[in-house]
Amino acid sequence: MREAFHIGQLVRISRPAAGYADHRTYCIVCLVSKTGGHAVYRVKNTVGIERLVRSDEIEPAALTAVP
Repeated sequence: MREAFHIGQLVRISRPAAGYADHRTYCIVCLVSKTGGHAVYRVKNTVGIERLVRSDEIEPAALTAVP
């Protein structure tokens, strides 16, 4: 089952392309593109760091997560 993400949702990066685990909480800012079966999202954390991630690299954050 594919995960459906939406703008404003809090997520964590589960499998980054760079190969290291990033356990910070990010907020989905926008959908950049949807190609090859995977959506690409722009995510941002609380200190303003933005990244582009594919939908298969992120997972929903816990309901108790804070941005």
